[in-house]
Amino acid sequence: MSSRKHRGCENMENFCPVTRKRSTNKNQVSVVGALVSTTKSSHYEHPSSPPALTFEALEEMGIGMLDSEESSSSALSAIALAVSAGVTSDDNSNETTPYASVPRMTHKLQHTQRLSMGATGDTTLDSHAVEDSLAMCRQSAENLQILAQTKRSALCSEGSSNSNSPSKRLRNPLVAVTCNNQIDGTASLNFQPSTSRLAQGCLTKKPSSAQITTRMIPRDGFFVFRTPAMSAHISSGINYFERLSDEILLYIFKWLPKKTLLRMATVCRRFNRCSHDDSLWTRLDLGLRTIRPRALEEIVRRGVLVLRLAQTSIQDPAFAPLTEAFTVRLQYLDLSMASITRSSLLRLLSHCRHLKKISLENTELDDSICAEIAKNKALEAVNLTMASGLTANSVRLMMKSLISLSSLNISWTDLSADAVTALVTHISSNVIRLNIAGCRRVLFDSHVASLQNRCPQLLELDLSDCNSLTPTVITAIMKFKMLEYLSVSRCYLIPATKFIELKSMPSLTYLDIFGMLSDAAMEVLEKQLPKMGINKFIHSSVSRPTVGTRRTSIWGLRTRD
Repeated sequence: MSSRKHRGCENMENFCPVTRKRSTNKNQVSVVGALVSTTKSSHYEHPSSPPALTFEALEEMGIGMLDSEESSSSALSAIALAVSAGVTSDDNSNETTPYASVPRMTHKLQHTQRLSMGATGDTTLDSHAVEDSLAMCRQSAENLQILAQTKRSALCSEGSSNSNSPSKRLRNPLVAVTCNNQIDGTASLNFQPSTSRLAQGCLTKKPSSAQITTRMIPRDGFFVFRTPAMSAHISSGINYFERLSDEILLYIFKWLPKKTLLRMATVCRRFNRCSHDDSLWTRLDLGLRTIRPRALEEIVRRGVLVLRLAQTSIQDPAFAPLTEAFTVRLQYLDLSMASITRSSLLRLLSHCRHLKKISLENTELDDSICAEIAKNKALEAVNLTMASGLTANSVRLMMKSLISLSSLNISWTDLSADAVTALVTHISSNVIRLNIAGCRRVLFDSHVASLQNRCPQLLELDLSDCNSLTPTVITAIMKFKMLEYLSVSRCYLIPATKFIELKSMPSLTYLDIFGMLSDAAMEVLEKQLPKMGINKFIHSSVSRPTVGTRRTSIWGLRTRD
């Protein structure tokens, strides 16, 4: 019956690991309780018998609870050895408070005690019965000792063969138990307390730093090797940029923004020298910015060719007071609506001798500034729209000096009659685009006739808001054989019928007469001039650096890299 029950429990343990673990723990506790109960009875009845064994005493002797994976026979062997040692030897046992008895495992002992008590009628246990029980326990201990010895030898042989097995790393108290002087069955056993893995780690010597370093050396190809190698190159002090030529550095620097280029100049002397190269500062756009004092000098010294300063606020002084004379490479300068003083503008233009196109729209001028402009013999386009301070002498000087001038916009500059006369008398014959709009009471028909004699190759002529012009001016205008664009907007003295005469000009393509005719008269004129575009351009583009939405270029040249 017991074998069936044992087989059933074994099957249950095989199917359920949790049940197996719990059943193993229960068996261990039951066996320990039975033995403790036996030793308790012996202790109280016989003072000379050895003291009881507790879980703490077993733990100190190296016998602990087994894992769920170990067999129950190993547990019984260990506990039997402990009991046998506690009975036969007093040196290896500590006197502690015994645990309560476990009636499930000691029912045979209690049954013997009841029979003895019933036969004698005494309340104490019979000494013969106790001796018989102790002899039975000794016999059981001897049998378990032999079983434990067999188990220990098997474990030692298995451990020597599979010393590196992970399962053998678990705590096994039977391995730490050694038996000495095993002469007979009653011989005492000497137990050596087993040490756990934690205790073994504490008892072992700590490895030295040299050993730790040796262990942490990585293998070949591991990425840790590459990090020291890189740091070794960096710490070697090798400057690889020094091995590059200046041409390669300049090719690298030209892709950098201007702000980054200024910061690169602070790295070293070579970078400072290379960052000041003229090829890196060909064009620069500083529109809508504020330039600090003396910064404009540093800008033009970099060798800028195309400089846009439209609507820029230039703080005074723009140049150092004791600056030596030097000439800049500036060729295209846009100062349209810039906030700059006359002294700073004079200092700037005094260093410019290679200007080709310049725009000074809505700036303050004087005779000295116009004299500096006149020194640029290669000027091709000049935009002086709404500039103030122009006099007859300054206009005469510029018209005589600027022999290469091809485009001039001097509209709305509040010129005097003498200035207009000097303009049309001394203007260069190379001019093909001219805008002198806004000369309300100072421009007459005679001036247009003089202009036609001076510049017969005009392509664009803007005479808007010249209220003094009469119908006879159409006759002078028709003498321009190459004229393509004409604007006489708001010239109210010219009748509408005179515009029909322009039909005989084959080169004329566009005609602007804003504010002159009604819608009905405009329809009639369009029918009379079918090949001519009427009122197509509201604003003039003569000499202006930017036209339409092109805000990043001046005169068709890019200002940003």
